Amino acid sequence: MAVTEYKYLTPEQREHFLQHGWVKIPNAVKEEYLKAFTENVWIRLGYDPDDKSTWTSEKIHMPRHREVPTKDFMPRAWGAMCELLGGEDRVDPTLFESCGDSLIVNLGSDEWADKVIEAKNLGNWHIDGDWFTHFLDSGEQGLTVIVLFNNIKSRAGGTYIAPDGIKNVVQWLYEHPEGANDMPQDPDGSRSICSIQRCKEFVELTGEAGDVILLHPFMPHSASKNHLRIPRFITNPPITLKEPLNLNRSDPADYSLVELKILRTLGVDSLSDWKITAPRRRFTPRTRAGKDAMIRAEVERMKAHALKTGESVDSMHINGPVPYQVVVASG
Repeated sequence: MAVTEYKYLTPEQREHFLQHGWVKIPNAVKEEYLKAFTENVWIRLGYDPDDKSTWTSEKIHMPRHREVPTKDFMPRAWGAMCELLGGEDRVDPTLFESCGDSLIVNLGSDEWADKVIEAKNLGNWHIDGDWFTHFLDSGEQGLTVIVLFNNIKSRAGGTYIAPDGIKNVVQWLYEHPEGANDMPQDPDGSRSICSIQRCKEFVELTGEAGDVILLHPFMPHSASKNHLRIPRFITNPPITLKEPLNLNRSDPADYSLVELKILRTLGVDSLSDWKITAPRRRFTPRTRAGKDAMIRAEVERMKAHALKTGESVDSMHINGPVPYQVVVASG
């Protein structure tokens, strides 16, 4: 069923998404979750927040220990996500139905303090989805979602996007119906699926804690350098569709805004003859082993902290979802 009444996205937001491929939902996350999911971040990292010499890694993709259903975590953003995708009935409720404390941390480095780097030269431009074969109609990565857990200023590690790069991704996938299991990489972004060196439009995503930014799944984006070294915390929860995108619907009113953006980029009303030529596949991402090691290290740090304070360790990796109480011996 297509969305016929928009309750969360204004006409201006819908048009902005169709033109630029992204939209911001301000103040969308409940304050209680912003606080709860960042309160022990320095314990988990093993760093001193007041001593930058302990910040030995510039960027860290932390594992998840706690989670809540997405619609409870950020109700207005969830509503907007469903409207962009054509309705909640198109969303797969069995995959990635929750948001958690898998924070993506950018602490910066003194190396970048006084340097100016052109956005196109950041070097890690990509689209998300390292666990499935990408096709023009793939539904595994319905949207790219960025949740801000703290205020992010310019030059403080915000994500960069290249809205005019969507056409490069769409054209590449249109011309390659065999799909791509791994997004082609190259150091300067001139030959990859994003073809960033041909892009002219770059946007630095800044905002306030609780803002949620929704990107078209084909939006090229890149981490930036945190020149100011103000700790930056975001998450990037996926949302998956039950079925692939349908780029040849019998009723044009049934197209989602995500589908319409693809069709308008190609300058067509539908794709009646386009079909994939290889099997759809899902696989374990390359980062899984490293994430498992991080889970073990973080749990040990949380347990050590709990032994000192008498507090509990709240992690799904200890005795399931029930918080694990560390018992401190007397005497």
